[in-house]
Amino acid sequence: MTRLFVLLLSAAVSVSAHAQLPVPSTWVNQRGSFLLIQTLDPSTGNFAGTYVNNATGFSCRGQPYPVAGVVTANRIDFYVNWTAPAAPDCKTITIWNGRVAANKIPAGWTLYYVGSDWQFHKMTGRDLFTRR
Repeated sequence: MTRLFVLLLSAAVSVSAHAQLPVPSTWVNQRGSFLLIQTLDPSTGNFAGTYVNNATGFSCRGQPYPVAGVVTANRIDFYVNWTAPAAPDCKTITIWNGRVAANKIPAGWTLYYVGSDWQFHKMTGRDLFTRR
């Protein structure tokens, strides 16, 4: 009986842990970039969707790219590999790590790219996504 209770409690926590990320939902950051969450597996927290970069000074602007990630409780991690069949290949990957707090996602990001010296480089920053 105790095992059944623990199993049911675990399942209830798992489902509610991912409820903070409504599907579908659109999130916009302070640079005007869009994160569209289209699917979410409530058993794992894995999600997928589209990201459109509109940040000034960065490549691959205005084009949709696939985004994938995971949400657990209020923690969220997602990434974009800036390559897509119908969009330019920017040869970069960006990873965001943050938390879902009501209708906000404050997140740090790390962008990895190959420089003109053919070496790997990285840039870091912070975004604040707001649900629309």
